[in-house]
Amino acid sequence: MRAAAPYPALAVGFALLTTVGPMADTRVSDLYLYGQYGRLLADGNLPYLDFGFEYPPLGILPIAIAGIPFPGQGGTGGGFDWVFGALMLLCAVAGQRAAALFARETVDARAERTVAWLLVAQPFVIGASLRTHFDLFPVAVTIAGLVLFARSRPVTGMVALGFGTVIKLFPGILAAVSGLWLAGRGEARELARGAAAFVAVCVVCTLPFWGGGFVDMFTFHLDRPVQIESTPATVLFAVGGSEVTGTNERPDRFKSNGLDGGAAGPVAAFFAVLQIVALAAAALLALRRTDPRWLGLCCLAALLAFVALGKVLSPQYMIWLAPFAALAWVWGERGVAVLCAGAIALTSVWFPRAYVPLVQEHEWVIWTVALRNVLLVAALGLLFARLATAAPTPPAARSRAARSQPLRAPST
Repeated sequence: MRAAAPYPALAVGFALLTTVGPMADTRVSDLYLYGQYGRLLADGNLPYLDFGFEYPPLGILPIAIAGIPFPGQGGTGGGFDWVFGALMLLCAVAGQRAAALFARETVDARAERTVAWLLVAQPFVIGASLRTHFDLFPVAVTIAGLVLFARSRPVTGMVALGFGTVIKLFPGILAAVSGLWLAGRGEARELARGAAAFVAVCVVCTLPFWGGGFVDMFTFHLDRPVQIESTPATVLFAVGGSEVTGTNERPDRFKSNGLDGGAAGPVAAFFAVLQIVALAAAALLALRRTDPRWLGLCCLAALLAFVALGKVLSPQYMIWLAPFAALAWVWGERGVAVLCAGAIALTSVWFPRAYVPLVQEHEWVIWTVALRNVLLVAALGLLFARLATAAPTPPAARSRAARSQPLRAPST
């Protein structure tokens, strides 16, 4: 009974803290946009084909379910918000359970309980973003996929990561890391089967939309300016000379605020190269060791590279990091865990209540966001240092026979 306690604790905290009190602030959220999508779906329209949709196809699932006109709901609106929030609560508990299982597979039962309890803190440090964005959905699917890798079911794990990718694109990065981890274990057959399964899932889920505006989803994100909360934006604020977009004075089509002009082009290009290098390094480091804990750490490095160095850093990205921060704690990477937790907590200091002052370029908000971004970059740097100096798995242990031995490894 005590082992199950963290799950209702998270559910209660989620239900209360994201709906009542200071952490329930929804003045800036995606619910209005999701509600519009829900109404279009209820009227028989399809994403990409009949209306623009900036996410992969399966991202529409929770929106479609929440938009069903249940008895007494009267279409989308307040009822939509509550149904969507309930779906995200289920995803939060599912993600918590998946992360706890990953801790058990990579460490022990005590680590499982620790991770489950650490994730109870999510509503306290993230707040209403948990229920106003669908990011908990791909997070739960992605970590479940990593659990399957830890249980020596890599092909099924790749299937899960494929589904995660067609919910929100970031699990595709972790699929690449996982593929190289399999290569480092000498599991060429599983790598080939897993890669085929991953591609098959992505193709089957996206094929019906190829004739519509599916490609526009990619061009939308490629064309976006440097987003105002990102690390490149922190540099641009320091340099000066760039203007805030997405305002009445400088409108755009990206439903967010960015920076353009001045040094925006060169800074964005520099960070794009830096991000590609960091992602490649995280993937290549996965070749060095064969235990699932190492896979998890390399996935965290790739995720941090994507979040900390990308031109877009939305507040909901902290939802992606939370379970990995808890796992880093039980994996012995306490410094990385604390830096990630600090970044998550700092985000809630200014978002959403001070988002408008950020757009208005109030200095205290710019400095707060900058400190958050420094913590993320520091976490990435510390983790890379730890991964690069860890002893690789000896060649004799890289045979397929190693799969029948315990997969847990000592800390680096």
